[in-house]
Amino acid sequence: MQLIHENPVRPRRVLWLIVIFLSAMAVAQTNPVPLVYQPLIPATIKPGHKAFALTVNGTGFATDAVLNWNGSTRLTEVVSNHQLRATIDAEDVAKTGTASITVTNPPPGGGTSNVVFLPIRKPSSFVILSPIADFPAAPVNAVGDFNNDGKLDIAVGLTNSDGSGEIDIYLGNGDGTFRPPVKTKTVVADAVMLAADFNGDGKLDLAVLDGLGNTTIFLGRGNGKMVQQQVFDSYCCTVKAADFNRDGKLDLLATGGSYGAVYLGNGDGTFGSPIQISTQGYQLDDPAIADFNGDGDLDLAASDFYNRSLFILLGNGDGTFQQGMPYKTAYYGYSATAADVNGDGNLDVVTSGFEVMLGKGDGTFTSDGGFNLGNYSSGADVAIGDFNGDGKLDAALIQPNGSSDNIDFFQGNGDGTFQSPIAFLAGNSPNSLNMGDFNGDGRLDLVGGNLFLQTSVMLAPSSLAFGIENVGSHSAPLIAKLTNDGSSKLQIKQIGINGTNSIDFAQTNNCGKSVRPGGSCKIQVVFTPTATGARSASLFVEYQGVGSPETVALSGTGANLTVTLTPSSMTFPVQVVGTTSSEQTATLTNTGSDAVTISNISTSGPFSQTNNCPSSLYPTNSCQIQVRFTPTAKGPASGTLSVTDAAQGSPQTVSLAGTGTVVELSTVGINFGDQKVGSKSPPAPIKLTNVGTTSLSISQIAITGADAGDFSQSNNCGSSVPSKGSCKITVIFKPTAKGERAAILSITDDGGASPQMVSLAGTGT
Repeated sequence: MQLIHENPVRPRRVLWLIVIFLSAMAVAQTNPVPLVYQPLIPATIKPGHKAFALTVNGTGFATDAVLNWNGSTRLTEVVSNHQLRATIDAEDVAKTGTASITVTNPPPGGGTSNVVFLPIRKPSSFVILSPIADFPAAPVNAVGDFNNDGKLDIAVGLTNSDGSGEIDIYLGNGDGTFRPPVKTKTVVADAVMLAADFNGDGKLDLAVLDGLGNTTIFLGRGNGKMVQQQVFDSYCCTVKAADFNRDGKLDLLATGGSYGAVYLGNGDGTFGSPIQISTQGYQLDDPAIADFNGDGDLDLAASDFYNRSLFILLGNGDGTFQQGMPYKTAYYGYSATAADVNGDGNLDVVTSGFEVMLGKGDGTFTSDGGFNLGNYSSGADVAIGDFNGDGKLDAALIQPNGSSDNIDFFQGNGDGTFQSPIAFLAGNSPNSLNMGDFNGDGRLDLVGGNLFLQTSVMLAPSSLAFGIENVGSHSAPLIAKLTNDGSSKLQIKQIGINGTNSIDFAQTNNCGKSVRPGGSCKIQVVFTPTATGARSASLFVEYQGVGSPETVALSGTGANLTVTLTPSSMTFPVQVVGTTSSEQTATLTNTGSDAVTISNISTSGPFSQTNNCPSSLYPTNSCQIQVRFTPTAKGPASGTLSVTDAAQGSPQTVSLAGTGTVVELSTVGINFGDQKVGSKSPPAPIKLTNVGTTSLSISQIAITGADAGDFSQSNNCGSSVPSKGSCKITVIFKPTAKGERAAILSITDDGGASPQMVSLAGTGT
């Protein structure tokens, strides 16, 4: 057997060649365009904060990626391809404002990520979005820095009356105002507009989807001017940009209904043929793009309105996707946005339904509820950011509302749940909703239908309703509160009332000429109708700043309301202290032509009432009030029955009177019946009890009246009866003549209602 001896040098040489080859491959590996997620950590920073580490989560971070703060690089530590940290100096956050955060991967490939905003501000207890009247309607829009001056600009897509299209780019001045638009003519531009750098020259370009299913690429010149590059059929209805094949060139995703396709970018602003996506019968109306399972490849999460599902498509990293997985959702929705809304480090999805789907980090999701916005949902993206500066992600979306849509704002609780929406009138049926800080105040603003700037001033509530008030009478005051949540003094120009029936309302306030930062003042409004019927006006506060003037809607109804309350007085019989009398009835009648609101029925003194009166008493109707007397002390007592209502002369009153006594007699009358003249009847006992807390003084017990001589009494009461004590009075009838005889047993004392009397009667035979 022949032995073959191998040369030991050869395997070593092969091994080194493999190492060299792999090293070369690593050096030549193409970096993708990174994608940044929300929230940044921290999501908001207070002005004047010391230096800190900003954590950014996303995907596709190269080992030598760098974070950009307003376009300038910062010292960056790459933790993984999904996370990096950058050192932010104290001078970066010394003043109020908003920083634009991006991540750049170097060549080969590489590129700059999407923008995520970091507000530099103090937290606020409210969010008020105020439309800017002099900014043109912007139903189709895109936001970005088109001239690289560090100030946000707005691109607006228009379709003219002759059917031609136009792109107007408004270059921002950084204070909420804009220069005259730079115009670019196009075919049509009335569906979707997307801003991104498609040719990698550091200047924002536009992808414009028209209403005919075509996407046009416009390359930016860095001064607001655009030059058409390519037009291709992309079906409808949305376009989004991301690096799906990780080659450092932005690709386009076009979706609409059951159609979906990826157009791979060539890096020069042109795109290749579509790679169709198998939708399996589900809708891909406006999906979220992110790496939901952490494998480095971009995935899709589409909110399917018709099937009421969230359809997840995991990416293969080459522009294709695996078989999708549907998740049933509680609410309807067209669009979806990805962000970590509960802070667990996994990406979640929020739909325009409004549905919250919490991610598990492996591409699967669970529903955490949300809010049912009905069977209507906009296709515009959900805008997610920290709008109130509390470090928790909030959400805003377009909510269709007939001819004039709303922007619904949802304040986040930081755990994946949100508070009930606050609606702001959007107008102009917007197809897009984008955000940014256009005036540098650290507050995120919105563009959707119109330009909406956040204001630091709140006048609340939004309306004051006074109800029904008599013509010529003054209502109780209602209060509106003006709050300045800004960092500087609020200068007030004027506070007043205008509108159709402004003469019917009046205001007083303690605001003065200014409101300090963090301060508030109150405005009292009184309604005094000058005529019957519905009356309306507006309270307005004109001030120096965004959102002026703010208004409160005022409303009320003038009426001639009349009622009667009878009788005008009630007098109750003598009542033993601590006991309750029989009821007496008062009647309240509506004698006018309008319903009268009854707000209160009460009594004063030792009197009580029950009633069957409704909260609103309609014309010609009546209700009854039963009054009872329960004396608490001996002697005369008085009180008032009061009915407070909306009628003239309110409160209506009945005077109440009664007398309390501590002398309790076992009977109030004795009839001896027939008795032979000259003969004595059997004795009739009467028990006298002192129910008071002190001794009862008795000055006289006597028989008076017409036939006093026919009756006699004897007693053991003496001159006083102790507290809770009693004595006996015995009466005998001895008629002196035939016929009916009558007299009175009279007891004179200091027990109240003296003299107490017992009626005596009998018939002589």
